[in-house]
Amino acid sequence: MRILFLITLLLAGHPMTAQKTKKIFYDSAGRVTTWDNYMAQLVGGKYKLSKSGNFRTLVKMTPEEQEVEVRRTEKKITRTDKIGKLFPDFDREDVSGNRLAKSELKGKVLVINFWFVGCPPCEMERPSLNDLTEIYKDNKDVVFISFARNSKEQLIEFLKESPVHYHVVPTEKDYIPTTFAINGYPANLIVGRDGNYFYNSAASGIGIQTILRRQIDKALKQ
Repeated sequence: MRILFLITLLLAGHPMTAQKTKKIFYDSAGRVTTWDNYMAQLVGGKYKLSKSGNFRTLVKMTPEEQEVEVRRTEKKITRTDKIGKLFPDFDREDVSGNRLAKSELKGKVLVINFWFVGCPPCEMERPSLNDLTEIYKDNKDVVFISFARNSKEQLIEFLKESPVHYHVVPTEKDYIPTTFAINGYPANLIVGRDGNYFYNSAASGIGIQTILRRQIDKALKQ
């Protein structure tokens, strides 16, 4: 079974509880780990699945293998219908009280993630997205924003154990689908310096960090 197919089953909500309870998972360092951490490393796009009996381990992929998986994921998740169209206005506060308004972020590249607490595929891409913010931490022209379908109180409690390095914006239940027409999670998109959609994706998959990084770099050259 290809790695992407495994991820696809996950993102589609395929019941994998039986697999989680019967199999033993090892991380990239050869240590026993949780199924969630194992899957998060797969989504990172550097390792592939190796299985023997009930054991599941991670094996380093070659650059060529990584590129194949990244291109496969990109083809699956990329949406082009909104590219070049005006991204909706927003004016919200993140959980720390920082104001984030599209009107105040003109000329910057916005990297936006949509998620909610309790979303397994959102959690699996979280380490990759956190690493992405580290790459651009010194670039003031790139702003990372996540809109979460949760209250401020819920998010503050969640973030104590599961940090998110994007600005985390709490929203009411219907705010995300009504304002941004997002109905599936996670979703990642990039708004260009001109305030228009530059890149748009639905769901996640192997190599999401690489996909977004390439698109960010292109958007910065606008």
